[in-house]
Amino acid sequence: MEITLTFVGLFLLGCGLGYPVMIFAKNRGPIPWLLMPMIAFSLPLFTIGPHPTILGLYLPFAVYLLYVGQMVIRNPSAINEFWRDFGNEE
Repeated sequence: MEITLTFVGLFLLGCGLGYPVMIFAKNRGPIPWLLMPMIAFSLPLFTIGPHPTILGLYLPFAVYLLYVGQMVIRNPSAINEFWRDFGNEE
């Protein structure tokens, strides 16, 4: 599979479409708001295949999950504080 200008353009289009969804899900809370778009993005991934636009949809979520993962690894009490604060909001 060659990387062409069309591939890069479609990948950036997917990233541009996935970023606002990721921001919306991040502000609402990780579960289930982060899982719903991941499941919704899986439908075209398994029907169309690894199209650049579909792969671009996953990139903002992957970066966010890596960020949260490294935050928890560096400071394990951060996740406990997050869930405590999240429980107090409701």
